[in-house]
Amino acid sequence: MSEVFKLENVELYWPFLYERNQLSSKYQVDLSNLTDEQVEKIEATGVNIRNKQDERNAFVTCKSAKYEITPYDKSGEVIPSTVKVGNGSRANLMVKPYSWKSPTGQKGVSLGIVKMVVTDLNEYTGGTDVSDLVEEETL
Repeated sequence: MSEVFKLENVELYWPFLYERNQLSSKYQVDLSNLTDEQVEKIEATGVNIRNKQDERNAFVTCKSAKYEITPYDKSGEVIPSTVKVGNGSRANLMVKPYSWKSPTGQKGVSLGIVKMVVTDLNEYTGGTDVSDLVEEETL
């Protein structure tokens, strides 16, 4: 299996870094809008790149069943769980492909995150409060 390699200036989507995604029950993040060079580098390891023709364009989902994905800032400090890394944040990552096999016999290669350094934080602050919308519409 290939060794650790770097992906720079990757756009993050749907980051569940300190809490599990409700659908997969895993910590995960989509590495999105990958460049042609990044796609080639990832596909060379046997990992499949996806493209659902949405804002993520070429992307790969990195998941962890047991461990949180700890984000760091540019100065090397851990970004605390009280700060929610949101869609559109950018990061430099050290990643490593790994082989897996499910209890039902499915198998494949996925990409794991060794280290994530958030270089441009777009903090998630939550959705719009419905009461705010109702109040605005009545004015």
